[in-house]
Amino acid sequence: MPETPADNRLTSLVRSLLNRESPPPDERVRRLVLAALEDEQRLRAALDGTHTPVTAEAAEDDTPHDTPPAGTFLHGIEVGGFRGIGSRTRLALHPDPGLTIVAGRNGSGKSSFTEALELALTGNSYRWSTKKSAIWKENWRNVHQDVSPTVRVELAQESAGETRIDVAWPDTADPTRHRTTVRRTDGNPELPPEWHRALELNRPILSYEELGNLFEAGPSQLHDALAKLVGLERLTDGVRRLDTLVKELSAAEKQAKKLRGELKDELDHSEDERAPELRDLLGKRRLDLDAIGGFVTDSAASSGVAARLRELAEPILPERSEVENSVNRLRSALGEAAELVGDSVAGAEQRSALLHRALELHREHGDQPCPVCGKATLDTEWSSRARQRLNEDEQWIKAARQAREAVRRGAERLRSLITHVPELTETTDVELETLERARRARERWANPPEHDSELADHVAATHPELVAAFTALREEATARLEQYRDAWSPIAEKLANWLEVMREVRSKAQDLKDVRTAHEWLRDNTKRLRNEHLRPLAEHARQIWSRLRQQSNVDLGAIELTGNGPQRRVALHADVDGAESQALGVMSQGELHALALALFLPRATMDQSPFRFVVLDDPVQAMDPAKVDGFVQVLAELAEHRQVVVFSHDDRLADSARRSNVRARILEVQRGRNSEVTVVNSNDPARSYVSEARAVAKSELDSDTKKAVLPGLCRMAVEAAAWEVYSAKRFHNGEDRDKAERVWLEAKTTGDKLGLALCGEAGADLNFWLNGFARRKRTLGICSDGAHEGLKCSADEAVRSLQNTVDDLLEESR
Repeated sequence: MPETPADNRLTSLVRSLLNRESPPPDERVRRLVLAALEDEQRLRAALDGTHTPVTAEAAEDDTPHDTPPAGTFLHGIEVGGFRGIGSRTRLALHPDPGLTIVAGRNGSGKSSFTEALELALTGNSYRWSTKKSAIWKENWRNVHQDVSPTVRVELAQESAGETRIDVAWPDTADPTRHRTTVRRTDGNPELPPEWHRALELNRPILSYEELGNLFEAGPSQLHDALAKLVGLERLTDGVRRLDTLVKELSAAEKQAKKLRGELKDELDHSEDERAPELRDLLGKRRLDLDAIGGFVTDSAASSGVAARLRELAEPILPERSEVENSVNRLRSALGEAAELVGDSVAGAEQRSALLHRALELHREHGDQPCPVCGKATLDTEWSSRARQRLNEDEQWIKAARQAREAVRRGAERLRSLITHVPELTETTDVELETLERARRARERWANPPEHDSELADHVAATHPELVAAFTALREEATARLEQYRDAWSPIAEKLANWLEVMREVRSKAQDLKDVRTAHEWLRDNTKRLRNEHLRPLAEHARQIWSRLRQQSNVDLGAIELTGNGPQRRVALHADVDGAESQALGVMSQGELHALALALFLPRATMDQSPFRFVVLDDPVQAMDPAKVDGFVQVLAELAEHRQVVVFSHDDRLADSARRSNVRARILEVQRGRNSEVTVVNSNDPARSYVSEARAVAKSELDSDTKKAVLPGLCRMAVEAAAWEVYSAKRFHNGEDRDKAERVWLEAKTTGDKLGLALCGEAGADLNFWLNGFARRKRTLGICSDGAHEGLKCSADEAVRSLQNTVDDLLEESR
């Protein structure tokens, strides 16, 4: 998995702490700590010296600077036959920073849009994955429209163009069995790889159910979510990797200690004359392994016989259930492959390649005679048929390949079971009547047919005899082993085993010491590291809470990650009227929802996320009016740099936005009979200016004041509408947002801005559009000359012309 900016910051922080230790750990220990943060393979490589992480701190100029990924905005969500939406309905969104409020009563179908978006991006729905009742999965199809459910999500990615995600359910009652198709401007049929990580760490969608359950899932889950977000799972992963390595390296030490104790006990009870001397050697602090080894050679022959018998008494055989399951899987895979795979796979692949080239030829050079037959014509109708055939062929080829792969894996598993039964070699020091039968059974077992189609029958036929023969051999070898056990042989065998383990202990003593030191350092510094790394996010959460806590006695303090293992949790410190407390224990339900938002929004809007949008579904249900007003201010601040889309059935949100003069697009979802859902534009920045102009025209201000004020409002309304048209086109085509904004700011006049919106060029000839209706020229004249010359028509007429002109302009972005 590629490193994120949070990963890089954490590595730099750990490196700095290591070097600030007094005295600093050894160079090898520092390398082990840093390698543990990477992965297990690099940790083991650092242990054996083949990987050397940089332990010196980089100079300030050499420190890599995090570059935020290209931003992605929502352009539209189209839903049909899914949840509360019947006929296909599109929710059009402006792919640019700004606040959009999608209003609608309960049951209007608005939440179906958010659930569709979540499903398209993540492949799942929070509601489906957490509800204990099956009702949510059983009633996901729209009950009024007999159409196949479909979801389409359109996204605009800076510098990359459009990404379209289509989700369909072809004749299935299971909502999780959907087919997802991705189409991107660059032709890549996969979502950008960084999106998957971002959807896990910086999830940009929050439903009301998820909001309410954030603190109910348990303290460990909240801890893990925040730890992952800022890359702190690398700390716990690093501690775990070092702990695993310590246990692995110390396993021999523990085994040697155990064997040594057992040897001492046996020697204490042994009547052999060698026992006291060996007991004395084993009791010394500094062990002489060479001297102790001399007590093994006295019974080497007996030890060899015992080892051979023990090997035969403990044969390695696959479990019967494992063999049967593997045989059944291979047979099943062969059956499925027989139905799909034939000699036509190569033909289908060649045909697909040919169609790809022909389609590319038609796309680049237009209609023309077929270069193969010379008779048919490569035209639009042919292109449609060819794409359909290409899609069918590719689906068939995919299924055929999967079937082949299933056969290959099944056969590989069976052959692995066959090779895991070791060969039984001849032995000259012990005779066993059952050995020859077992060897023949193993030979038949170990010589499978070459063809996979015959492999399952071979295993099914030879396994019973193999088990019977090896069982007989085990019983005979076990009986003969007992005969070879004399008074000293068990001690000699155990002593030889202990000596082998002790030599391994001594060879790895330095490794174990260094890994233990690295493990202790990282474990002891984890608390300090994780809370230092969490501090920026926690500070952002407190800032948001300060806006949401209006009329609340609870002030949010430090946010810390504490504990390890099952005791890990998030400590949310609070101040309640001057008394310290834990936030979760003193907050009301509404305050808990506000706190959940305060924690979610910083996660969703971190610079490391490629998603420049945040979607909230009914976030204000449990809020009192004062918190709603504070929430709108939080959303407005976020909307300066993020596309914020809030779905709400609560009118207080839209009302608060209007009262506070927050520039917001307000859309209304309306549901008619038979789940006919429509989306109505209630308000947007351009229409807000129109509303202000209308209010001025109808006010009791004197005529001169109206004529002085109205031209400015007209200009702001027209330019806001022009920006919406221009930016939507630019961002849809993947143009860099900074570049688009720079070009816009360079356009000085309203006419220049209209040129950018309608023609993509400032200063373009606008007569083709202006001559369409007289009101357009009238409105442009008010914008350009009205500020100096005043209105040449009545205030009411100016507003009517403005209203219609703005509507005309916004229609260009549809």
